[in-house]
This record gives sequence, C-alpha cells and structure tokens, in this order.
Amino acid sequence: MLHYCLRLLLPLLACAWMPGALAQPAYALVFGPENSSPGAIDNAGRIVGQVDGRAFLWDGGAVIDLGTLGGGSSAAFGISDNGLITGGADRPDGSSHSFLYDGGIRDIGQLGVASSGAAVNSAGQVAGTWVDAAGENHAFLYSAGVAVDIGNLGADSARATGINEAGDVVGSSFLADFTAFQAFLYRDGVIRSLGTLGGPSSWAAGINDNGQVAGTSFIDEETQHAFLYTGGVLQDIGSFGGAFTEARGLNDAGWVVGYSTYADDIPGIDFSSAFVYRDGAMFDLNLIVERPGVWSILDAYGINDAGQIAATACTEFGDCRAVRLDPIPPVPEPRPGALMLAGLVLGGAWSGLRRRMRRHR
Repeated sequence: MLHYCLRLLLPLLACAWMPGALAQPAYALVFGPENSSPGAIDNAGRIVGQVDGRAFLWDGGAVIDLGTLGGGSSAAFGISDNGLITGGADRPDGSSHSFLYDGGIRDIGQLGVASSGAAVNSAGQVAGTWVDAAGENHAFLYSAGVAVDIGNLGADSARATGINEAGDVVGSSFLADFTAFQAFLYRDGVIRSLGTLGGPSSWAAGINDNGQVAGTSFIDEETQHAFLYTGGVLQDIGSFGGAFTEARGLNDAGWVVGYSTYADDIPGIDFSSAFVYRDGAMFDLNLIVERPGVWSILDAYGINDAGQIAATACTEFGDCRAVRLDPIPPVPEPRPGALMLAGLVLGGAWSGLRRRMRRHR
C-alpha cells in the first residue's frame, strides 16, 4: 500500500513544483578585504576599487595590488570584461593621472593638471574626467592612444562616468550659465542631454551594450530618484520613500543597482539601503541577502550580467568593506492547488493504510 501511495504522490508533487511564480531574488554574501571600497565588477565577478589607499583587484579570493604611478595612492573605478582596469593614480610629483591596467599599470596621460578614468571597455577605450588649471572638470574619451575632450551641454564643465563596448559615453554636464546640470549621452561625436524627471538636474552613472542608461534625476527641487533610460524615454524606477535614491550602475538586462533612503530615515543617523531594480520592482538588498548578521548593505556600485553585485557593507561600529552578492538560484514555489490535492491524496492513502494495518492486527 505504501508503494502504491508513493506512486500516486510523486507525480502530484512534480506538478506542484512545475515552473510558476518564483520566490523573490536572494543573494549570498561574500566579504572582500578589510577597509576596502568597490568601484566596479566584471562578468567574471572580479571587483576593483580601493583598499588602504591603493587600487586593487579582487576575484573573491586573492587580492591584487595594482600599484601607483610612482606616488602614494591610487584607486580603480572601472573594469572591462577582458580585464582592463582604469582609475586614477598618483605620480611622484603628487599629481594624479588616469591609468590603464592590463597586467601592469600605465599612465595614459591627461589634458590638464589632473585626470581620472571612470570606465573602460574591452577595446581599451576609457571615459573619464580631466581637470584644468582653474579646477574645472571636463569629460574625456581616451581611444587609440589619444585623449580628447568630448564637449559639454553649454557650460565648460562636464564629467564622464560610463562607456559601453560601442564607445558610447555617458556622464553629466552643466547647462549654459550654470543654471543646472543634466545627464548626457555622447555618441558618434555628438553630445546631447537625456533630460530630467521633472526637476532641474540629472546625471548618468553607466550605459550598457543595449544603449540603456542608468542615472539619477531630481523630480522636484529637493527629491532625487534613480532612472533607467531606454529608447529615448527616461523612466523613474522609484525609491524606498526617502528623499534620496541614486543609481550607480546597470547590466545588459537593464537591472539597476544603487542606494535609497526610507521616508522615516534620519539624515546623519540612519544608514542608506542598497537596492537592485529588476523585473519592474526595486528590492532592498538587506532583506534578500542570506544571513547578513550585523552587516548592513549600504550602497551597490555595479552589477554584472550574471546578476552578481559589487556593494559596500558596514557595521554600526564603522567596519566597512567591499562585498560581492552572489545570486542564489531561485526555487520554484509549489502551486497551492496542486499541494492541496497532493495532501488530500496522501491523507486518504494514509487513512487507508491505517485501516488495513488495524484489520491485520
């Protein structure tokens, strides 16, 4: 009889677990080196950033010091899928230059008195910012060994923050008369504004290979929301209710990461919360990370095409470090109707088995 029950039950359980609604995303927490901050993540899950004042590369295990350009400090902000890294590093004279790392750190020069690379693609093109003698920022694109100023939106002040495999660059620039600044897209030698969500200013954080842009915009004079720009449309992706939400990066699926505050957060006291936006919903990473313990995930800086996230985690005691959030494969949720049917069959079979057992006593 028991064998017969199992033969009935197993197909029902299989039906109960057929693909249907899946649980919300979940992540495992992998700790990076102490005193580290992340800058970017590639599709292999390698994270670059800064630890103890030096640029580093971390693959989940070993930590590689990328060195400097002869000075005391460096920081890495971008990594391509073939392992090229960019950032800024000090020279012996104390000035900071953009660098390109391809197994060794290399000065790629600058247009002014200082510069820093923000993002790099697999062709070795670097997007970043250079500083003139007056201290003003300008956006640049480094390609084929030459760095060029890519212009602005009306005022001689701009920053570049992202680049994709096609060489499209995003960033932000002040408008004429420095009345506001807006996110821009630089493509085929032309720079243009992406607009705002209704407020005066916006800025872009990154661009994927499908041309989608993640960034942040004021929706009024005081409140800022993260956005996803797709096909000429700037979409507000929401917030956790607080006044500050900022996008830091995105992957090719259009999933966006960054940080947000809640409506009842007290500035200077409460932590921000890192988020991932996917499938039309914004998730607080603190609520879907497996066993965070005393750690809070405050900010997320990048997400790769496998869904791995580079983030910053801190304790209330001030211990902060880079972390990697690795997706935990979703488990299909059982269908209630199928589970109920399976329960009824199992209950009936068990009752029948008990009756048979009593008759044979």
